[in-house]
Amino acid sequence: MRKFIFILLGLVCLTFRAFCADADYKQILISTTTNSVRVRLPLTDVTGKVRVKEKSSDGFGLPVAPMKTLLGGNYYLEWQIGYDIPTTNSPTIVPEIKFIRNGETKYGHELSKIIFESVRLGILSTNDLIREIDSLKKIPPTEFEESQAVQVEASTNNSVDGFQSAVQRLPQFTKSTPHGWVQIQLKQKQRAVGYQAMVYVCLPMAEVLAMDGSPRKPGSARSKETVYYDFTRANSDLLLDIIHAFGIASQQHNEDIRQILGKILETAGN
Repeated sequence: MRKFIFILLGLVCLTFRAFCADADYKQILISTTTNSVRVRLPLTDVTGKVRVKEKSSDGFGLPVAPMKTLLGGNYYLEWQIGYDIPTTNSPTIVPEIKFIRNGETKYGHELSKIIFESVRLGILSTNDLIREIDSLKKIPPTEFEESQAVQVEASTNNSVDGFQSAVQRLPQFTKSTPHGWVQIQLKQKQRAVGYQAMVYVCLPMAEVLAMDGSPRKPGSARSKETVYYDFTRANSDLLLDIIHAFGIASQQHNEDIRQILGKILETAGN
């Protein structure tokens, strides 16, 4: 009986370690080097916030199985980036960025940390943030993507076995730079009625780095492989585009991102 208990405890410990290792691999981590803000991204977490896609003519991209695909110049990472979190249980939070939304306390997270560290390193200036806040204040409600109409086109062809076809057209905004592009996609809300604007950062595989900081060589992904992307002075325009994308995605995103930029300015001034 005692031997059985020891075996059972051993199996539980191994399972727990495997779970922790898997959870750690999926985490998006943000660190700094001398001249860059470095983001670690999971390459094979196909159900998470980072997915590998193949470029397509419609701009939406085609999801691929990264471990079965030779990832080269026609592929990119699509990262559903966030900027806040309701708890402090994350390695990517910024405790200095704290604000209230709809009665709930929020802390700066992911994008907030990237901006925070970029200002500290001089990749972005406080003047960049001031100009962005002023620009976001001037966006009229009619220009928010969340306000754009969803179009449904019914087919004029005869129905097939009684089924009538229809096509739903969702607006998508895209802005490109030589180092990557940012997209705002309108998607149905999961726990409410209506649509919500989601911001995605798209990073070409040619811009992705290996663990040692060198460009990742083309090839299929290894199990639980992680890759890196550096925000520097050279690609700071992409970072500003990400900030602005949230500002035009929706009224709530606009208000949130202005609060976050304001908090960072307060911290930089102390």
